[in-house]
Amino acid sequence: MPAITAGPLPKEVMSHMKIVNSTRTRTRTLAVAAVVGAAALVLSGCSVDNADAPSGGSTGGSDSKTIGVSMSFVNQFYSAAQEGMEDEAEEQGYKLTVLNAQGNSSTQVNQVQNLVSQGVGSIIFIQLDASSGGASLDQASAAGIPVIGVDQVPVSDDYVTYIGSDSVEMAKQTCDYLNELLGGKGQIAIVEGIPASSTQMQRTEGCGDVLTANPGLDVVSTTSADWDQNKAVSVFTNVLTANPGLQGVFAQNDDMALGVASAIQTAGAPQIPVVSIDGFPAAYTAIEDGTMTSTMSQQPYNMGRLAVKNAIQAMNGDAADIPKTQIQDSVLVTKDNLDEARAAKYYGSQG
Repeated sequence: MPAITAGPLPKEVMSHMKIVNSTRTRTRTLAVAAVVGAAALVLSGCSVDNADAPSGGSTGGSDSKTIGVSMSFVNQFYSAAQEGMEDEAEEQGYKLTVLNAQGNSSTQVNQVQNLVSQGVGSIIFIQLDASSGGASLDQASAAGIPVIGVDQVPVSDDYVTYIGSDSVEMAKQTCDYLNELLGGKGQIAIVEGIPASSTQMQRTEGCGDVLTANPGLDVVSTTSADWDQNKAVSVFTNVLTANPGLQGVFAQNDDMALGVASAIQTAGAPQIPVVSIDGFPAAYTAIEDGTMTSTMSQQPYNMGRLAVKNAIQAMNGDAADIPKTQIQDSVLVTKDNLDEARAAKYYGSQG
């Protein structure tokens, strides 16, 4: 089965799936906050230290034991990443201050400003879009606070490290699989994420390479649902009406794929292949039920743990020792390897 690794990324089919080392399977309540503007801080269940003095430089050296976390919005991926952050911070004796922008760029900028004002020692940053990314990193840089980017590549280069998956390669493998399912020809629709976000652009690029190499795939619809399941339901209902001969769908994330699947079921349309990226536990269920066909499963729980390890390292003045880019493995999940994917616990306690 295909896997993505750091360095030169292999395209060959692996004989078995890499199992993520995630031994914690307990259930816990994730402290994902719905915060508007620069509203109240949400403190996760980690140890608390009163040292909140501002950091002395973007390469670290802070006495603070508080790590700020700027989340873009809530979904299963980011909830699992936060769980990993919480577990690692608790084990290391650090406190997390978690803020969630709920999909609003201005809110994210304000919240990063809030974190800077609080004097956190480092910031784990999940960028919503280019608008929020540039302004947010400028604030952190001006305050000398090191930034760890997760999932979305920060628009500014002023960050210590980026932790994520190779979205170009994941999209290639996903669209290659769709091409295989359709025998190299057929009408397909593409549902994209937030325009101009790094992940949207990379996944568009990756699938585009497959489309160029396989002209028998006819893209009859390209729409955006902003990574949102409810928007995808609405958008794809219209796509189905306009394209009764549709034969397959590539949704750029699982939330939107689940929305597509819901729209197909509600319309009473014939079941068609729906392929996606992320590896949500809900997507596993949809694959089992036959309403989705595949997902590229990422490792958000482990990404969260690694982000906290790197944040602490940067706070201690060792940012120079951290690689600028850290690409994590991902795996194509279908009905054939669904049980193995679930056992890997890529999403922590969510499954």
